[in-house]
Amino acid sequence: MNKKYIFAAVAGLTLFMSSCTGDLDVKPLDPNVMTAEKAYNSSDDAYLKGLLKIYSIWAMSGQDGEGSSDISGLDAGNCQLMRCWWNLNEVSTDEAKNAWGDDWVADINFNAWNTIQNEAIEGAYQRCMFIIALANEYIRQVKDAGIAEKNQYIAEARFCRALAYSVLLDLFRNPPFITDENFSVAPSPVGDAASRKNPTLFNWIISELTACEADLPAARQGIYGRADQGACEFLKARLFLNAEVFAGENHYTDCVTACNNVINAGYSLANNYEDLFLADNDKVAKNEIIFPIVFDGANTATWGGMTFLIMASTAGDEADIKSLRGVNAGWDGMRPTGQFVDIFDFDNDAAPTAATIKDERGLFNDAGRSQHITTTPKGTFTSEGWEVLKFKNVSSTGDVKDNAWPDTDFPMFRLADVYLMYAEAVVRGGQGGSKGTAVGYINDLRMRGYHSALSNISENDMTLDFILNERAREL
Repeated sequence: MNKKYIFAAVAGLTLFMSSCTGDLDVKPLDPNVMTAEKAYNSSDDAYLKGLLKIYSIWAMSGQDGEGSSDISGLDAGNCQLMRCWWNLNEVSTDEAKNAWGDDWVADINFNAWNTIQNEAIEGAYQRCMFIIALANEYIRQVKDAGIAEKNQYIAEARFCRALAYSVLLDLFRNPPFITDENFSVAPSPVGDAASRKNPTLFNWIISELTACEADLPAARQGIYGRADQGACEFLKARLFLNAEVFAGENHYTDCVTACNNVINAGYSLANNYEDLFLADNDKVAKNEIIFPIVFDGANTATWGGMTFLIMASTAGDEADIKSLRGVNAGWDGMRPTGQFVDIFDFDNDAAPTAATIKDERGLFNDAGRSQHITTTPKGTFTSEGWEVLKFKNVSSTGDVKDNAWPDTDFPMFRLADVYLMYAEAVVRGGQGGSKGTAVGYINDLRMRGYHSALSNISENDMTLDFILNERAREL
């Protein structure tokens, strides 16, 4: 399936009310109101359209074109899910900072939640809950549908719901818990108020992924951009790796098992690291990408997503922006910290410049730019912070795009991450793997970056600190 068709349709979401007497069980009087019954009887492919709507929440801010938002009162671009999720995971760390004056920026830069409404936080929360609401209603509707794909469609919706709950668990610990079987706002699974631990929700997510996996396509046998068993095993591996934080339990052996299941499914690393982040990565890096957030310039007009990720880290002359990044503007906002740049290896006899980084994963532009940013990251690229040249709206053949809406997909789950999770789980004591195998996986990643066996590591080098830095370099 061409990825543009993932965004070709929408199904309605209906809120249902009932009363003890049944007096309010009536149909809407307005014939223009789209109820679930109308939506799923409007065409033969209505159930597929409803499923694709659930997937689209990760990529789109609204369904009415440029600048539209499904959340009233919030800026459409600032509250787009992938953008919010990325900002909360990256700008809050020592890897990246933002120089804009938006209300949300200082909160995330300094991990200090002082504003009344932070769009990055609210966008991530609201849109994950929107995915859950869509999935719940979709599952209720499809259960009684007479379609051959029923079991697979339900399994995909359950995966999307589990993914949304995993993000909420990671970011908020104790979110509302609503499923297709419970439409009341029931108490959330019990979490530890003094920590981030919520074993009840953690175990529910794992059980959901386990239950739906058999009805998903085998790994690498499904349609690009939709969940298969490889994506399911990847998400389980990520949860198991972090189980001590999420649930207070050690699941490193389970993480190794899930990683082995993905690795043995036949994925392979892209030949060139840069191919993973180009406009045709759905073709040239398809064997490494396990689950992407799909973008298509003709159909995904949003100021979030890949538009944000490319433009926010771009500045300079318009012609240079087009030739380097394949977009028509730069927003001069996002840049890496000096600490992040410093984890890359430079030629020993040369000044630390972008050109002297030995590892091709260090994709930077330092023209006229200072490497380090100040503790108050505000300013322009010409004075603070290198430009990251990782994501581009340029194809592997050199075809340069020239628009605001990139074709580049975001490789949310990919094989390199599995290699790194495997290595960390083994170092932390997980059984079913070996340090020797883990070193081999790490060296495969480093060989791709350095094109030399001189970069290889040994078992003694593979410490948790090394793996953390390698995750930063690779991911």
